Amino acid sequence: MKNWLRIGQFAKKSGLSPRALRIYEELGILCSHSRGQNGYRYYEENQLELAFQIKKFKTLGFTLDEIKALLEVDLHFDSNRLKSLLSSRLQRVCEMQEDLSMQKSQLENILTSLENSNKCLKQDERRYIMSQFKKVSVVVTGIKDIEATASEISKYLSTPKEPATIILWEEDIQLPVKKPFIVVLPENSLQSKKVKEIEPDVVVIKNLSQYSKETEEAYINLYSAVGPHMTTVFNADDSLSVKLAGNNTIRKGRTFYFSKNKGLEDQIKRIGGVVSDGEDITLFGFNLKKDILKYKLNTVLGFDKEVSLLASLTAVLDIGLDKEILDKQFCN
Repeated sequence: MKNWLRIGQFAKKSGLSPRALRIYEELGILCSHSRGQNGYRYYEENQLELAFQIKKFKTLGFTLDEIKALLEVDLHFDSNRLKSLLSSRLQRVCEMQEDLSMQKSQLENILTSLENSNKCLKQDERRYIMSQFKKVSVVVTGIKDIEATASEISKYLSTPKEPATIILWEEDIQLPVKKPFIVVLPENSLQSKKVKEIEPDVVVIKNLSQYSKETEEAYINLYSAVGPHMTTVFNADDSLSVKLAGNNTIRKGRTFYFSKNKGLEDQIKRIGGVVSDGEDITLFGFNLKKDILKYKLNTVLGFDKEVSLLASLTAVLDIGLDKEILDKQFCN
């Protein structure tokens, strides 16, 4: 007890009132180290750091509930970490704005080509148009549950007359001429030279094993024919995937995100994607429309199965899919 501080001493050193300290303890934000037999609260010297953090957050205008939530995420969360986090988030928002600007320019170029009846459409312009009628090739890659995701995507692309073929990657793979088809391609096979021959319309990146120059270059093999027709789907909850999304080659196409974090909803709403809270699923930018689609999960899904569902919905977000197909899927 030699180095312990009574509440009055701790209040004086921290600049917080005894009344505030009692409230913080009631809320579980800053609890005394122990109570004496006389009922006095005792604090340790090293708790002053936490007291200063709380005081700083109060100065910034955070409520006590908000402060508690921040400290539950990281006990050592301070204003410097907050600035770093927000700076990173700002950079990503700026990149999203650039992506949207590029997509707008690409669409304007296609419309200009269409209005000029004597001008032949470029290959990437033709592929963009075809992608609006479900005539797409899809690659699902990453390190986990990629076959399950491919299976989910096939439900939306298949029709009784024209099922979507699922192909497991092999070095001597023969790709179908007719679309739609889905290639299941593990991350550890991305370095194959043959990957460049796929030229997919949609790439779904579930998660990365690591982030390195070699890993990034391996993923870029999928973008040998990148253009406005091409869509990449990223897992916004996987920090390595989000980092890859900043690659300049990938950003020549469209980018959508999926997440189980409702806190990312505003950002995903701006650029397009799918968000779930475990009960409700929200789709932003379906067929590039402003309408927001909401569906309720019929059953409780395991984490991996729900992630596969979200990835599949994002993969078909802008391929001209009939909304009735989604309605039917979630009514079953």
